[in-house]
Amino acid sequence: MKASVPLLAALLFGSATIWIPLRDALAQQPSPHREPMVITNRVPLPGVVGRLDHFTIDNKHRRVIVAGLGNDTVEVVGGFALRDIHSIPGQDGPQGVLYVPEIDKLLVANEGGKLNIYEGDKYQFVRALDFDGADNLRYDPVGKLIYVSYAAGIGTIDAKTLEPLPTVYKFPEQPESYQLEKNGPRIFVNLPIANSIAVLDRKTGERIATWKFNDARTNFAMLLDEANHRLFSVFRNPSTIMVFDTESGKIVAKLPCVVDVDDIWYEPTTKRIYLSGGEGYVDVFHQLDPDHYERIGKIPTFTGARTSVIWGEYRARQGMVIGVPATSNQGAELWFTQFIDY
Repeated sequence: MKASVPLLAALLFGSATIWIPLRDALAQQPSPHREPMVITNRVPLPGVVGRLDHFTIDNKHRRVIVAGLGNDTVEVVGGFALRDIHSIPGQDGPQGVLYVPEIDKLLVANEGGKLNIYEGDKYQFVRALDFDGADNLRYDPVGKLIYVSYAAGIGTIDAKTLEPLPTVYKFPEQPESYQLEKNGPRIFVNLPIANSIAVLDRKTGERIATWKFNDARTNFAMLLDEANHRLFSVFRNPSTIMVFDTESGKIVAKLPCVVDVDDIWYEPTTKRIYLSGGEGYVDVFHQLDPDHYERIGKIPTFTGARTSVIWGEYRARQGMVIGVPATSNQGAELWFTQFIDY
């Protein structure tokens, strides 16, 4: 007897459940001949135009949040089956977003000079702070500090009071991506004009080292694998990942990669590295050991889809969300994927 409705299987989004047809779930079962990631959902963002920038995950409210840079909005997707869509207007070139669960606040870094702060549930406006060219945001849960890169360098904010602090790490250019050690005081900073990575002690503000290079330029995305003492800096000219030993500053590997990368992620249980590039692919590399890597997948996405975030709480349920910008033929979307572990 044929079922009148398709059988369903569940995928986990935070603590929410996404139901998909069972035949599709079976098609995603691991196989040595399959790609390491499959697309499971495409969520439209009605009326959103222009480029999509960086993401943040709000597991408390089961939401994915993306900066609608070209639309001057922040877009929120969540709820059962990812159907609840909310837009936060009134931005001025939003580039970075950060949800901080400990204080239940959403921060939006605007290129136009304002860092807007909202309540994490209903998005009531709290206050705005002045940071010219505000871009990437990070949170240090130990020090209870929020970091924001902007025209003058990297500024700090007290997460309890939401007041800017006098500590500013200054650079001769606006920094791009940067990473904070969890088990140490260092901060690693991409400086694409200077073709270098700056290493600072964030307690003293002292620059410990500067790692320079001559065979690649414009390093934007960055990833820190602290357990293995490795730092990944992604260059756009030519499209290359350079892997640094964080203890010596030595380059231990160089890997050609997808063009126009804006985000890079590491999944430590499978030792896989994911890069989303505007060329229209996600590159997937496997870490054989801290000095050796092999490409295991090149997943087609969409031209201009260069920002992403990893979502999910369990290895078997993890995936990536990819920001797909609007074109003349198609509206903006978020593409949800699932990692295939084999």
